[in-house]
Amino acid sequence: MVHSLASVMTSTNDAVAEICEQVCLHAQTSGTVTSRLNISVFGYAQSNGAEQVLKETTMPVRILLSCKHKVIAEGIAAVLRTHPDLELVSVCGDDEQTRVNFLSSRPAVVVLGVDPRSACDVELARWMAQQELRPEIVAFSTDCDRSAVLQMMQAVASSFVSTQSSMDELLQAIRAAGSGRSYLCSSASALMVESLRRNRLGEAPRGQLGEREEQVLCLIADGYSSKQIARNLQIAPSTVEVHRRNIMRKVGLHKVADLTRYAIRNQMVQV
Repeated sequence: MVHSLASVMTSTNDAVAEICEQVCLHAQTSGTVTSRLNISVFGYAQSNGAEQVLKETTMPVRILLSCKHKVIAEGIAAVLRTHPDLELVSVCGDDEQTRVNFLSSRPAVVVLGVDPRSACDVELARWMAQQELRPEIVAFSTDCDRSAVLQMMQAVASSFVSTQSSMDELLQAIRAAGSGRSYLCSSASALMVESLRRNRLGEAPRGQLGEREEQVLCLIADGYSSKQIARNLQIAPSTVEVHRRNIMRKVGLHKVADLTRYAIRNQMVQV
């Protein structure tokens, strides 16, 4: 005998309860033998005549993992495969393979290993965001400073996780992205809160730096020469010099040592 669902649907409006009653009545009167009747939108089910409360039925989140470090990729992939609500559809080791497999596998979430200072990694994230079936992007990186987080979030990543975070945090980020929500790991969240605090205290940087200028400043602070910065960002050395002059003008500093201290003070690089 199929029992009424309405009796267990407390706090549910009358109209919905009536619909569930009708579903149960249909199952009873049609003579259909049902071992499990599942009303997925509410997570209710009946099995062998006993009413059970179940979790909402959902499809697994389709995930593409892209990481240039094979050991890290294999470790993450092994963990993802143990979670039935997550479906790993592809593991990629370079940008070209990522683009090809992205188009063929159509993932809902892309877990993307990135170097925020690499123009190629940022461009790959932007390319994905421009596709017809735009995925949610979970960026994970060894860099976890203010500039790195901002650059990836500006490049349309919905979530950011440091490689120093726990696997649980990465899983939380993936599930949040699969639900259309954003996520920052605890270390990135702390950085952003501190940045907001500094801004409120009037410690914000003098002069608004553009995205490319922040990239150049971070590389200057890391000790890169103009030629090395040009190769890293795939721009002309003369363009680097233009950015360098604009940075110095905007922040009011003209020595590399002063620019480095400025970047550290504003949490744009790690020390």
